[in-house]
Amino acid sequence: MEESFQAFLLFWLAGLAIIVGLMLGFFSKHGTTRRFGMVFMALGTLSILATPWTLTFSPSSAFGHFLGSILGPSVLLGVGLYNIAFSGHVPVGRLSEGDRRAGFAMVLIAMLWFEGMHWWVLTPTYPDEINRYWLIFWPTLLLVTASLSFVVYYIVKIVGDERNQEQRLLLTLFAFTSLLVMLALLRDGPNVETTQFAEEFWLAGADVFGLMVGATLAILLFAVVLAVYETQQPLPKQLDPPTNQQLVEAAKHIAKHVGEVSEDE
Repeated sequence: MEESFQAFLLFWLAGLAIIVGLMLGFFSKHGTTRRFGMVFMALGTLSILATPWTLTFSPSSAFGHFLGSILGPSVLLGVGLYNIAFSGHVPVGRLSEGDRRAGFAMVLIAMLWFEGMHWWVLTPTYPDEINRYWLIFWPTLLLVTASLSFVVYYIVKIVGDERNQEQRLLLTLFAFTSLLVMLALLRDGPNVETTQFAEEFWLAGADVFGLMVGATLAILLFAVVLAVYETQQPLPKQLDPPTNQQLVEAAKHIAKHVGEVSEDE
């Protein structure tokens, strides 16, 4: 099998299988199709995770190595945030207090795991240098987490009702991630230097800023299109005033339900 075809089959086609499986698994109305989609997605994910062994000749294998490196802490972080979110002020299906504590423990372990990848020997290295995808992912994650936590904190503060606990959690998250960013910008890690982290951090900031500007422009453009469309629509037809007969009928119905109505009324 040629190397290019092998890379297409085991990486790019596997990525397409993940997307198709995700769409089938979450948007299909048939149970069999949903199960087939989830299996399709799982097979594609396993194929990409196995690329460090199946596509050692291809640069794409670095992405599979990166996914495998962050799989553990990412799962812990996702499940922990789910437990925290659905053990709070939710109307139905509220989780127990034990689930909430377990969620906090999972988030703490996940963050320590991620921190170990920056400050300890757990840094993803493939094959003999730091994985490029990790250098992009970690500063971006810290920046996005700090930004979103501050924005959501401000929104909850304005529109929230008796959400003091949530505000404290969001503010703590913002302060914690900001502290991690400052430490990484000021102190070298065992494998990642401050100059390297700073370069990737500012590039991540440019990416996030570009996404925010693009999203804002898209919303504004959508609003302009709606406004132009509404101005081009004809005015709705004005209803004719009620006739005397309709007024008499209305008076009869009102009198029937609320009592007699005098002529003056």
